[in-house]
Amino acid sequence: MRQRVVSSLAEPVGSLWRDLQDIYTKKGNFHVASPLSSTPLPIYNWIIKNAYSFKNWEKVKFVLMDEMLEGAKNSFTYVPLDDAASYEGFARKHLLEPLEEEVTVRVPVIKPELVSLQSFETPIDLLILALGVKGNYANVMPGTSEKTGWHIAHLLPEYREVHTQEGTYKGANFGQYGMSLGPQQVLQAKHVVVVISGKRKRALTNQLLSYTVFDPEFPLSIIYHPKVRDRVEIFLTEDVFR
Repeated sequence: MRQRVVSSLAEPVGSLWRDLQDIYTKKGNFHVASPLSSTPLPIYNWIIKNAYSFKNWEKVKFVLMDEMLEGAKNSFTYVPLDDAASYEGFARKHLLEPLEEEVTVRVPVIKPELVSLQSFETPIDLLILALGVKGNYANVMPGTSEKTGWHIAHLLPEYREVHTQEGTYKGANFGQYGMSLGPQQVLQAKHVVVVISGKRKRALTNQLLSYTVFDPEFPLSIIYHPKVRDRVEIFLTEDVFR
């Protein structure tokens, strides 16, 4: 595991994405999954600005790691793309559509069918994770077992409040359930990057860095699992420690 303190997430993580995209697209497709929140926005802006220097955009697939749901159990559907709570809508607005304008290539979104969620399989070459409420990542909530793969999560009230009251999805109506990848996808990813920024994340960051093994009550501690820790890089902005 490597840890880097940086002034901005933009260029360091963007350059790593570019390097991996170059490597993987020489042989096949490059599957990337990344958070859909405020934390990675500087990275997305840098990628869009420097998109011309990336190779083989036509071989890139964006894996939707989580999404909000509507409806009831056994009859859930994804929220519409134009819903303010849609993560895919966020991805298209802040990354995929501006990217298409720059490189004239449409990067497809890969997401599971809800009726076959647990059997869904797709490679993830680069998995970027952000640190959230109570140590969550994607829609993975505290208490999620290591054995969990793609699943439907019952979202914590705190998670919904942070996103819709003061976060990027301010004013959106988050339901109680969301689709998400799970710890198994983290353990299987070829490269895992954790991005953390902002003074508000100081206490959570200190807690994350205190772990040496996986604790399901702090989901992102999965990065300390022996099956993946050697493939993890953590990028922290300087303001996390100020």
